[in-house]
Amino acid sequence: MNSTSATLAQGEGNPLLSMLPIILVIVLMYILIIMPQKRRQKKHKLFLEGIRPGSKVLTSGGMIGTVRSVSEKTVEVEIAPEIVVTLVKPAILSSAADVA
Repeated sequence: MNSTSATLAQGEGNPLLSMLPIILVIVLMYILIIMPQKRRQKKHKLFLEGIRPGSKVLTSGGMIGTVRSVSEKTVEVEIAPEIVVTLVKPAILSSAADVA
């Protein structure tokens, strides 16, 4: 047995080849977990930027109401006649039309 075959028999192959499964798992996690989450965040940000008075929305507390006014960071939502609550924009989950 020569020295080259003895070295290969001891498991000293290409180090990149031994790292390939780890690299594949990292790439797969990025594709399956991180990319969809970024897409959802971008879609929610665009939704929040598009909120206008009169829009029906669902809050993170589960309340459905009508937007009365919108400022840079807050939204006033009427949840019942003459009952208006002020919420930070991220507390708005979706359009109430998505729930129905």
